[in-house]
Amino acid sequence: MPKDQNVSAAVALDDIDEKIVALLRVDGRLSVPQLAERVGVSRATAYARFDRLVDSGVIQGFEARVAPAAVGLPVGALITLSAEQVEWADMHDRLTSIDSVQWVGLTAGSSDFVVLVRARSLDDLRDVVLRELLLVPGIRNTETAVLLDESRRPGAAL
Repeated sequence: MPKDQNVSAAVALDDIDEKIVALLRVDGRLSVPQLAERVGVSRATAYARFDRLVDSGVIQGFEARVAPAAVGLPVGALITLSAEQVEWADMHDRLTSIDSVQWVGLTAGSSDFVVLVRARSLDDLRDVVLRELLLVPGIRNTETAVLLDESRRPGAAL
């Protein structure tokens, strides 16, 4: 798993940091001066806090949340994967190289990974599972749960 996705538990956030993070989770387009005003700190403090949150990996980046169906990907599925134990360490990179895979998580339990896949149709989803995922070296089996509906809580980390 890429190291840049892991944040050390040693990163201590105080109330000001938590307010900055909460505001950015709801609206990632807020400027640092806007953050300063809303949190009640000086601009210099807000810039220093923001930079520290980015440098420490708490804030990993900014991106637009796009409605999948609006860009031609109305079918979503969560797919659990079991991998050969000698292969799972390299599996993350293999899985993220597949265009339809939007997210990868290493899991504990009966499966080794869960992936979020977006597709244009059920036929395309079938092809991703049978022609792409199952051809990844080390994948033993998959289990697919097609998403019938989905929602995201405003400000949720994912």
